Amino acid sequence: MRHLTRSTISAATDRDASSLTQLPGVYELRFERGRTVFEVDNAHLDEVIRALAEYGVRSLESAPPSLEELFLRHYGDARQTDPVGGVR
Repeated sequence: MRHLTRSTISAATDRDASSLTQLPGVYELRFERGRTVFEVDNAHLDEVIRALAEYGVRSLESAPPSLEELFLRHYGDARQTDPVGGVR
């Protein structure tokens, strides 16, 4: 199941890496405390890391999804409300 998911990448770079959003497999790119943070499909990880290197990487962290995140992505949030207003 992990091979079907996304990893979270957090990188400090010398230059603005916002154009990474144009690469396939990159999602939810944002900036947090001076770092570029985004999700990447594991199938595209190699090409995205190669592209990221062009921005002058000073530090890099990669985190696979937790089991809870995998479960929620696969099954959705079980606390969604049903059409009559109750909680499923």
